[in-house]
Amino acid sequence: MRRLPPTGALEAFLATARGGTLRIASEDLNLSVSALSRRIQALEAYVGQPLFARRHHEFQLTAAGKQLFSGMEPVFDQLSLLLEEVTDTNNHHLHIGVPSSFATAWLMPRLHAFRSRFPNVELHLDSSGSPKAKLGLSLDAIIYFANQDQQSESGNAFRPQRAFAVAAPGLVDIRLGMRKVLQEHTLLLHRGLPEMLPSWLQGIGLDNPQIKRIEHYDDGAMLVSAAENGLGIAVVLEDMVNFYPNRAKVTRPFGESAPTPYSYCLDTQPASGSIRALGWFREWVLEEALKDSRQLVSTAVPS
Repeated sequence: MRRLPPTGALEAFLATARGGTLRIASEDLNLSVSALSRRIQALEAYVGQPLFARRHHEFQLTAAGKQLFSGMEPVFDQLSLLLEEVTDTNNHHLHIGVPSSFATAWLMPRLHAFRSRFPNVELHLDSSGSPKAKLGLSLDAIIYFANQDQQSESGNAFRPQRAFAVAAPGLVDIRLGMRKVLQEHTLLLHRGLPEMLPSWLQGIGLDNPQIKRIEHYDDGAMLVSAAENGLGIAVVLEDMVNFYPNRAKVTRPFGESAPTPYSYCLDTQPASGSIRALGWFREWVLEEALKDSRQLVSTAVPS
């Protein structure tokens, strides 16, 4: 039987393929960059051809590297699961990347239920940013906000967002109709969500409305606060209001809602955590999202 290359060389290859740079991979494996580079070179010598194309600090897989990675990654996951099953331990840990706003408003209030169901699983939450770059390296799972084009093929969109208008109580005279209201009031929008307004207009059946003025905000909480303080009518996503501490101070004057391409997503890739526990966490998140999903019906607003 032909001897396999050292496990350390295979781990170095996987970490670099996932991270894209030696720096990220070396931090994940707790190795120096030079030591990591030597392990990759040893594996390339074993297979007899380059596995990475070096471009400055980035390492991109060659055709041979892609072939090796696609075949080796599931094998390593299966081996990790097998070792986990025969290891005499009942304790599991996971590292989860999650936005602080989502963790505070949605995840934390539910963690007691997860702990009751899986008392031997310890969750470590990371809200430091750049979750996609850390997935499979220092993070076992990530929860992130994205539109359809940004969602990974392996991810699960579990909290789709609908859009609706909110305003301060008494600001809007609904008898005028939405089209006339938009002519008389400033429309408040989120600068980073360009697809929200066209999705909302299409969903409520309002074509080419005349809008008095548009103001943009860079933060969802600021957007809702602007509406609360009477600065205009804000088009928001559901969770901008659900996660807003003073949500009772804004109203939905027309009661409409429309689908958007935005959603919270869950993506998993085992790093140092338990593969079995990762499956439990994924199933639990999707179950919880299904429980509290709101069946809002898109309603056309008379113009």
